[in-house]
Amino acid sequence: MTDVALCFAQHDLRLVLLAVLVCLVGAAASVQLFHCIRSADGYSRAGWVMLAAVATGTMVWATHFVAMMAYRASVPVVLDPMQTLSSLLVAIGMAAPGLALAASARRGAGIMGGGVIGGAIALMHYLGMSAYHVDGIVTWTWPVVALSVLLSVGLSAAAFARARQAGRAGALRTMSLLALGVAAMHITVIRLGDGLSLPTMNALAVATAVASLIIVGCAAISALIDGHTKGESYRRLRRMALYDGLTDLPNRMSFNEELDRRFNRKGGHLCMAVVMMDLSRFKVVNDTYGHLAGDQLLMALAARMTATLGPNECISRLGGDEFAAVISYDLAEELTDFLDRLRAIFDAPFVFDRFTASIGTNIGVALAVRDGWDADALLAKADLAMYRAKSIHSSEPCFYDAQMDDAVRARRELVVDMRRALDKGAFELHFQVQASTETGEIKGYEALVRWNHPLRGMVPPAEFIPLAEESGEVVPLSIWILRQACFEAALWPNRYPVSVNLSPKHLSDPRLVMTVRSALEDSGLSPTRLVLELTESAIIHDRRFALEQLHALKAMGVSIVLDDFGVGYSSIDVLRSFPFDCIKLDASFVAELEYDDQAISILRSVTALGGLLRMPVLAEGIERPAQLAIVAREGCASVQGFLVGRPSRTLADPQEVRRTMAIGATPVVVDFRQQAATPNAA
Repeated sequence: MTDVALCFAQHDLRLVLLAVLVCLVGAAASVQLFHCIRSADGYSRAGWVMLAAVATGTMVWATHFVAMMAYRASVPVVLDPMQTLSSLLVAIGMAAPGLALAASARRGAGIMGGGVIGGAIALMHYLGMSAYHVDGIVTWTWPVVALSVLLSVGLSAAAFARARQAGRAGALRTMSLLALGVAAMHITVIRLGDGLSLPTMNALAVATAVASLIIVGCAAISALIDGHTKGESYRRLRRMALYDGLTDLPNRMSFNEELDRRFNRKGGHLCMAVVMMDLSRFKVVNDTYGHLAGDQLLMALAARMTATLGPNECISRLGGDEFAAVISYDLAEELTDFLDRLRAIFDAPFVFDRFTASIGTNIGVALAVRDGWDADALLAKADLAMYRAKSIHSSEPCFYDAQMDDAVRARRELVVDMRRALDKGAFELHFQVQASTETGEIKGYEALVRWNHPLRGMVPPAEFIPLAEESGEVVPLSIWILRQACFEAALWPNRYPVSVNLSPKHLSDPRLVMTVRSALEDSGLSPTRLVLELTESAIIHDRRFALEQLHALKAMGVSIVLDDFGVGYSSIDVLRSFPFDCIKLDASFVAELEYDDQAISILRSVTALGGLLRMPVLAEGIERPAQLAIVAREGCASVQGFLVGRPSRTLADPQEVRRTMAIGATPVVVDFRQQAATPNAA
């Protein structure tokens, strides 16, 4: 028996270094493959276990035999091929369950699995040593043998306990410990007598090392390819999760992360602003040219936004036609310049092959230095400012102020009060008369909802109707109006028709036909006395379903009127699609009749079109005798407005209506040049 130092002196150092290389490369490959095992499942996990077991077992076996061949024995040496092959199979066979155990989620799995692999290293070593036959005396020091086994098991257990830790440092420590566990086996136990080395040992050692490196290298390359593929997939999925698929701008999640990073950043810029943007006139493009055109417009807009960005600026698409931006700055002039650049994006129209679109934006701004350093609160405040800009139709940036919160709070309170009023039936209906321009007779009444608030007094419909639309209460309110109008009209002494406005959301309600039928049956009102009025926008939202609903209502005997005609963008097509019983000309045209010859030309065209389609025209918003005279002369069948009668709880006096309508028989000639000079002459 010789000392360890003398043992090293009896080795070919070139082959020793080759054994070390095999050991290090194999250990690195084993660690890489181990991580593949941990990230896989099912059959894929089993495949990675077997591949890792082959790499690990081959590494241990090759290191052992190259190191043995590096030893210069002074006696003839013979290797038993069956025992040599058996030692390789044992190393692979025991490494597989050890790796599977080390990769499992159970407590202490790394240490236990590493211990099994350490046992595989020891068993392979001594089985391989038994295949090494020499013409001499081989002696073993059993305490050293026990120490070698303990070192192998302990170092392997420590290695795979470390392997469960993430990061390059953990992988490096794992590789080092595993390589040391393999090397410790050899240097502590091989002790041979004197003799001559075999001349073929060098060639056999090199061949063994090269073959082993090829096997281990293939396994390592497989792991690297798999890791690269997973890395690419992860990067792709992360980009899909954080970027808008249409515009390639950061999405809401990415924008929130960017805000958090800026809020948590130490030092940097003194100020930060969050900007919210909502596109105006974008829906017109979507509805007129289709959603593909809308997508095309959004992509072109995103390209302009990206091109205008400077350092410390970020723009994101939150969804639909809503965009958000954030800027970090030191001087107020930098924020002003950024906002000017945002507005300039919309100055030039967007030109495409099929269409040209001009859109605008409403901008709301919240300043972190003034409005708080909370990301969610700042976004909400910028959103409030944006809605303020939208409500006043301003293209100028609107900065948040505390009064906006007061306004939002007041609106929320009004929504709560509105729900209570619906539950208690606190709304009431007023009726506005509609009269014939030819005979002066009453043609019917339009039901108009009114709300007498216990504290606020009369709340204007222009205030609570949009609020009902936003809060989702418009359908319950519309159902109440419909049923109440039917019940009240059924009690009228004269069998006048009653008109009820139908909101777009109510038209899209699948229960609408059933609701109308129930209201008629419960009230006893004849279907021929019910008139439902709806705007063009109610049909355009879901054209097919809306027309199905209207045909079902018309089949019941209910009349359908197209309201606010002329303010939409597809009126002729809507008229062609459905046989309306009447067309209501929007009051905005009537208001201009006395001062604008184009308004009269439009009125004349509409009445002519209505005559051709057998759809009589009703002009609403009649407030002055001259307006009444003009619409009567141009062929409107009936009128409605303050001149004829204001909305009231009581029905109009027929004789008074006839006296008012008698003015319509008086011819009127309007001198537009004189009216332009004295617009209040009428």
